[in-house]
Amino acid sequence: MPNPKFVIAIAAAMLASTAWLDSEAGGSSTGPVSIDTLGAETLQSLPYECECEFYRGPIDGGTAVFATRSHGTVAFAKINGQILTLRRGGMAEHSSCLKNVRQREQWIGGTASVALEYRGTRSGEEACWFKGKMRVTVGGRMSETAVTGACGC
Repeated sequence: MPNPKFVIAIAAAMLASTAWLDSEAGGSSTGPVSIDTLGAETLQSLPYECECEFYRGPIDGGTAVFATRSHGTVAFAKINGQILTLRRGGMAEHSSCLKNVRQREQWIGGTASVALEYRGTRSGEEACWFKGKMRVTVGGRMSETAVTGACGC
């Protein structure tokens, strides 16, 4: 059974994300979407159980730009300075940890969408490592960044 405090925190984040995204979609902002790092303090506050994290730059707690939690059912990204709660859009197009196998995931939160396209670079006993790109779209604006990530226990 999920921790009630975690469920409440996710619900609050989703409401805040949706309100912010609605205002962003209707606003007159132009230019690229800002893909910010989540920060070690954010990641440490979210329970980790066999999850995925993707990083821009070196793999460390300070460069994460995308992370799943709750066994991969919810994800977080910091877009335009706000932490968004995302839900998977459709089925994941990955099922293996094989080297060079291409995979794709789509995540949605309000008017934002995050597409991850990556390929396996190596596997271990309990984890898989990947390289690819993360594309974020909000209200018709889009940005993309190269990512390196890992999934596992």
